[in-house]
Amino acid sequence: MPAYFNRFYSLCSTSPARRAAGRIAPLALMAWLAGCAVLPAPTADSQNAWTARQQELMRLTRWQAAGRIGVVNGQDGWHANFQWAQREQDYRIDLIGPLGQGRVLIEGDDRQVSIQTQDGQSQTASDPDSLLEQAIGVRLPVEGLRYWIRGVPEPGPVAASQTDRNGRLLRLEQQGWIIEYPDYAPASPTLLPARIVARRQDLSVKLVIDRWTL
Repeated sequence: MPAYFNRFYSLCSTSPARRAAGRIAPLALMAWLAGCAVLPAPTADSQNAWTARQQELMRLTRWQAAGRIGVVNGQDGWHANFQWAQREQDYRIDLIGPLGQGRVLIEGDDRQVSIQTQDGQSQTASDPDSLLEQAIGVRLPVEGLRYWIRGVPEPGPVAASQTDRNGRLLRLEQQGWIIEYPDYAPASPTLLPARIVARRQDLSVKLVIDRWTL
C-alpha cells in the first residue's frame, strides 16, 4: 500500500480507515477526510470574540500556506502537496502530484485565472472552478477556499456557523458546502487553521496545512 495512506491512517487511530486498511485507496481516503474531532459547545461570549477575529482575518490579505490536500469525488480519490501564495487579489497555487500529473500551476486574480499542467498545456478563463475541473477532473471552490483556508467565510450569505469561546470557527455552511475546522496551528500568530475538511454532496476535500508564512 502507498506510504501516504499509512500517514492518513495515523491521523485517527479509531477511524474506519484504520479498521479497513486492506480496502481500496479511495475508501481509505474517504475515511481520512471524515476526521475525528468533536466540536466543543460555544460559550455565551463567543460571538463577540468571533466578530473581532473575523475582522482581523479579513485584514490578512498577504500570506503563504503549504501542506497537503486530499480529494474524494464519489468513488475516486487522489492526494497532492500544495503551496498557496496570496498577495491581495493575486494568488498562485501549486498542486504537486495530483492524479499522477506531476504538477498543476494555478495563477489568477479577481479578473481571470490561468492553469498550466506538467506537459506545458496552458489555459485561461474567468472562472477558476470550471478551469480546474477541466485540468484535473474535479470542481474545487477556489474562490471560497481563499477565505475558508484562513478560517473566515467568503463574503456573502452564510447558512450556519459555529465558533468556540475564543472566536475560532469550528463549522461553516456556505455555498452548499459544509466546512469544518478540527485543528488550529498553535504556533501561528493568529491561530490559523491546521486542518480543514470541506464537503458538498459526494465531493470531499481535506487540507492539512503544515506551514503558514505571514
